[in-house]
Amino acid sequence: MILNHQSFLVTVTKSPNPSCPSRSAAILAGGNSQRFGSNKALAPWFTGYVIDAVVQAAMSACQEVIIIANEPEPYSYSGVPIFPDILPGLGPLAGLQSALRHARAERIFLLGCDMPLLNSELLDLMWEIPTWAPVVIPGTPQGLEPLHAIYHKSLLPIVDHQINSGNLSLQFLLEDIPCHIVSPADILKICPSFKCLTSANTPEELAGLEKFAHTNSQSCHESLLIKKDWIID
Repeated sequence: MILNHQSFLVTVTKSPNPSCPSRSAAILAGGNSQRFGSNKALAPWFTGYVIDAVVQAAMSACQEVIIIANEPEPYSYSGVPIFPDILPGLGPLAGLQSALRHARAERIFLLGCDMPLLNSELLDLMWEIPTWAPVVIPGTPQGLEPLHAIYHKSLLPIVDHQINSGNLSLQFLLEDIPCHIVSPADILKICPSFKCLTSANTPEELAGLEKFAHTNSQSCHESLLIKKDWIID
């Protein structure tokens, strides 16, 4: 399904530089975590941290993974390149701006840092969808999930303009450009109960996801296998 709210043309081309990755992922780790009470990206998750599970799933589906964070020190252990917002403190849209600026691929998978049950099979499915739309985004019963979506680099001038105009709504951006929406039915074939798209905004929500992972270990195996060299001693 493609939503097209206005005339919009994107020319999707392969990078002329063969050394550039065809798939990049950018993990946003710059939120205030006010509801969580502490940095939710570094909340314990089995043998590592929540963000470790996100990094691992992204690495399974992408050649390049970067983290967008205004305070890089907490994530330096990961070995993943870290870039700040170009304009700090302006929320997810500014994170997307930095991701589009710094990631090397033509298309960037934007991911929240608080989805420990990310599924690389769903990431692959979204990458492989043939579409001219500049955004590929999952649809759920609660609506679209903009922090589990693919954005084309050609959107950068539009994002720049929207930020410069003072509109910081990522949802507003999606209302003005064509989006290829992955149907809930296709998602459910891979991701039971949409748990792989579920954010942990509170400690209670994280505990619920951990319980789900324990009782569904086969479908959640990636999030349980945190690489040892990502763990702080």
